[in-house]
Amino acid sequence: MMIIKELVCQNVIARFLIYLHDMSMQTWISILTNLFPVISALTCCLLMILTYKDSVREEERYLKRGLFFFYFSVAFGWACVIIYTWSPRLFVYLNSLCYCSFIMMSVTFYHVVFWLTRVDSSEHFSMRHYYLPVLIPVILLVWSLFVPLDVQVAIVAVDSPLEDVYFYFTRFFTSQLMVAFLFCLCYTLLGLKRLFRYWRVMRERLGDMKEPPLRWLGCVLLLFLFSLCMPLLDPLFAESYWLDFLPIGILLLQYSIVAYNIIVGNYVLCSCVEESSGDRQEIKKTPLLNKERFEKYIREEKPYLNPELKITDLTGELQTNRTYLSTFINRTYGMNFNTYINDCRLREMKAFLADSTCAGVSMTDLAIRAGFGCYHSYRRAKKRNITNF
Repeated sequence: MMIIKELVCQNVIARFLIYLHDMSMQTWISILTNLFPVISALTCCLLMILTYKDSVREEERYLKRGLFFFYFSVAFGWACVIIYTWSPRLFVYLNSLCYCSFIMMSVTFYHVVFWLTRVDSSEHFSMRHYYLPVLIPVILLVWSLFVPLDVQVAIVAVDSPLEDVYFYFTRFFTSQLMVAFLFCLCYTLLGLKRLFRYWRVMRERLGDMKEPPLRWLGCVLLLFLFSLCMPLLDPLFAESYWLDFLPIGILLLQYSIVAYNIIVGNYVLCSCVEESSGDRQEIKKTPLLNKERFEKYIREEKPYLNPELKITDLTGELQTNRTYLSTFINRTYGMNFNTYINDCRLREMKAFLADSTCAGVSMTDLAIRAGFGCYHSYRRAKKRNITNF
């Protein structure tokens, strides 16, 4: 029995090696080229999973869930492209899912763009955007049930109608690239429209805004438009198979930019809080972070009195994220978060020392009250002479 299994295994391996040997250089390059987006998208999926638990706000978790589905559809779509080159028969079984993934990419990414560019909580993403990405593949799947499998395999292999009776099916069966192109163009333009609107609202709310937020998102959307123009350069790519890496490299750059900026929190979400007033509900807009609002919160709440204070402890109260808050403190006060908090504690310590009611309290107790945790921390902060207000 073991001998039979070994012979079967050897036979399968031998056939596989023969198949690989018969593959042309063009096929090899095509498979390797299309493998990079699969690996990159799967890596980004893993990053979304690993950083999901570190999200402070529900909005951040929502974004990472949306990006996970985006990257997953990207990985599956490009994997189907590899299968299309490697095994036409297997691709026939996956064509409906491949169709769905290619057009779902644009919708899921626009969903993320929509959430990033919301200006208040009254805006809700319409799930009707997902109707066509589901309906079109379902129609293809049902239609495929009435077409012989060998005909579908032949269509994939030669990419041309075999008989007049299958002409329209062939065009529909192989139309995913054109439909994906149209979806990507429409939703990229919609994303740019929302981004420009978001910048206009932010400029109105923050008159002293030096740099518009989400500039990286604008770069990504413009790269999408540039990628859509790549087919116009087909004559150039025909001269060398290796030039196919250029559009793939652009895609990898886009995926990396989006994943990095979402993970580090390089965005500002404008959220609102619903308040009940008698029989009616009022929507109270949460103002964007500015110096007046930030200092009022620090002055009234005194979070620095907590010796275990972390920057993430303030993000929920201030309705912002870690990266934006850190950047805000650096640009506004010329120091990092820890230095700013210690400066506030030194101010509190100075007020204690000037208060006659604290005359009999030891320096250690006063330092602990001021939020330093211990007297040594107070001495270290005072030695650095960081008070510069």
